[in-house]
Amino acid sequence: MLQRHMETTNATRDFRGFCGGDVTRMRAAIITAGLLLLCAAPAVSAQGLPGGRPADAIDRARGLATQPLSAPPAPQGSAERYVPPRRVYSPAQGREVLVPGHYERDVNGQRVETPPLVTTTPDGRNPTIVPGGERPPVEQRAAP
Repeated sequence: MLQRHMETTNATRDFRGFCGGDVTRMRAAIITAGLLLLCAAPAVSAQGLPGGRPADAIDRARGLATQPLSAPPAPQGSAERYVPPRRVYSPAQGREVLVPGHYERDVNGQRVETPPLVTTTPDGRNPTIVPGGERPPVEQRAAP
């Protein structure tokens, strides 16, 4: 019986010796191939995002929020401008009058629209209403 046990042990040892190296090499090859596939898989499915995940709504919103803004359109010339209070000679009244500060609206570049104005003498007496309407710009007119 001992001899039979020895033969079985020797046969097992021979089998292990014969297959042991091949099985170890096979396991190493499978593990190496698996690691290569794991390393290559995220690169294929990454689509440009960290972690290899596809873009979702949050990523798209973040991209829109962080993109630079386009420049706002250049402001157009103001249609209204402020004319400060001034003293002018009024030919209609025959005296110097105080014209209060007011806004004038540009009509076509050569004419402005003025509101009705209440002019007074420089000491604040004799109020006179000057009707509003279209006139030349303030630099080109002498009257209120």
